[in-house]
Amino acid sequence: MKRDGCRVKICGISCLEDRELVYKAGADYFGVIIDVPYSPRRLGIEAAADLFKNAPLPGVALVFQQNKEQIKQLVEHCQPQVVQFLSPVSLESLYELKESFPTVGWWQSLFLPPAGTVSQADLNNLQQQLRDLAEAGADAVILDTVVKTSAGMRFGGTGQTSDWELARSLVDNSPLPVFLAGGINPSNVRNALDIVHPDGIDLCSGVEAEPGRKDPKKLFELLGEIRKWEKENTERVRYK
Repeated sequence: MKRDGCRVKICGISCLEDRELVYKAGADYFGVIIDVPYSPRRLGIEAAADLFKNAPLPGVALVFQQNKEQIKQLVEHCQPQVVQFLSPVSLESLYELKESFPTVGWWQSLFLPPAGTVSQADLNNLQQQLRDLAEAGADAVILDTVVKTSAGMRFGGTGQTSDWELARSLVDNSPLPVFLAGGINPSNVRNALDIVHPDGIDLCSGVEAEPGRKDPKKLFELLGEIRKWEKENTERVRYK
């Protein structure tokens, strides 16, 4: 999965029209949120399966608090190219799933506290999680923001940025490819790339017209900014 430049995953796809739109815009992955109770963009397994079928770009199935058997059934039924865990997966389960489905990518979301609230212990814990996930067979991680709401903790889909300096330190020392998520949109994506230098960008609400539907103008603007950044930074390295 790792390559020169920046991979782009557009998440919260809920219809075939938007799946085709993100493909035409030049995204590398589309994400489908399956049975995640707190997400307004969630789909049931049957609707999700329709989106993965004959897809023109790799699809990512996002799951939350599903057990190993449920995930196996989902993979067999939907046949996604990637499964992304929004909630922590046990290292034993990850290893077994990787063994059972070696052609599927296995990604884990890691959630950063809001900017300015991170301790050295938090950083050490995140770095250890990255090492453990790599050893268990994970293929990538997504750094997102956790937000406390009146309904409890919300993991992902918050539209809020995390501490990008912290994210950069994790990227620099990560044994796995790292996607940056959380509050990214066309107006700040170049700043995020300049600060963090992630392997990929993952976003949802930053290119929406409304929850669950993408805005073509925002989407093409975002991809344009990312590809311009790629070109400029490749040239800087080449002529340094």
